[in-house]
Amino acid sequence: MRLATPPGFATEVFLLEAPDPSLLPEGPWTLVGDQRLREAWIEGGLPEPSDALWISVSEEEKKLRTVIPWLEHWARIPLHRDATVVALGGGVLSDLAGLAAALYLRGIAWQVWPTTLLGMVDAALGGKTGADLAAGKNLVGAFHAPKRLVACTGFLRTLPERHMENGRWELVKTAILQGELGWATEILQTGPVRTGWIERALAYKAGVVHRDPREAGERRLLNLGHTLGHALEAASGYQLLHGEAVGLGLLASCLLGEEQGLKPFPAELLDALARRLAPLAPLVAPWQACLPLLHRDKKARHAPGHTEDAPVTEIHCILPRPGESAIQRVLAPRVWEAPHARLVDLLDREATRA
Repeated sequence: MRLATPPGFATEVFLLEAPDPSLLPEGPWTLVGDQRLREAWIEGGLPEPSDALWISVSEEEKKLRTVIPWLEHWARIPLHRDATVVALGGGVLSDLAGLAAALYLRGIAWQVWPTTLLGMVDAALGGKTGADLAAGKNLVGAFHAPKRLVACTGFLRTLPERHMENGRWELVKTAILQGELGWATEILQTGPVRTGWIERALAYKAGVVHRDPREAGERRLLNLGHTLGHALEAASGYQLLHGEAVGLGLLASCLLGEEQGLKPFPAELLDALARRLAPLAPLVAPWQACLPLLHRDKKARHAPGHTEDAPVTEIHCILPRPGESAIQRVLAPRVWEAPHARLVDLLDREATRA
């Protein structure tokens, strides 16, 4: 089914159980796909271009050097400006494929067929493409919206349980971002992921992205959980998956809001978050490892009084509120120290109970 999106939205969005070949580009196209999905792609009756790239790419390889061979390959085909790139895979692959499409011939069309829950509800929609630098996550990128997003839930059956849990945290984020604690509790306490949740998350994000395509205001709210989450992810040496790090950052954001004088979240919800996150406790880096990464976050900026000898940084922080939409505040990175400590305590407590 095609999902309703705002008039003039840059991306057509489809949510299906099984892949539909008619949704592939009508003109010339090529494929960049996760090699683990090649068999499922062919068994789904989908054509395989002779010049397709079947690859394996991890978070550690989300670098500019990874896409250079792709660009060279497209130039050898050659791929012209009327061609479309189809990206089949998770968030790392779609981020890189979208970036490569933005760079090649100064921008060619692309489609994204996300195959992970995280990709379906977050990474694939919105036109953000990117690669990591040694200094931090997604510090290189471009806004280059795909022409079409095709989310086939049947592909989710290829995922390990950990990767389904990884995507669940982006759904929880979407609920808490809107202050919808009932929906958040439902996602936390229900077993299998429901297609209706994916549809609801896509519809919400499409609206936000349409109103603020280049993240000048409202779209920053979608970074809820990502500020400390990105630091925890990088500091773990990427042993934490992205969604897991967002879940940890989400709980810390609830605690930071309380520290900043906002209405506290119910203890029952905080306990439910901590209980589900407790297995990740051994991967939570100490505060001293997180602070330098927060200073280098792409949302950070130099504050008045900044010098090389005495750096002063501010960072956009998203603070959730129970029953209301989240808000933005510009704060010093060090404000995350106390929520980080409380996060560790909550996880340790739940781990001990288990």
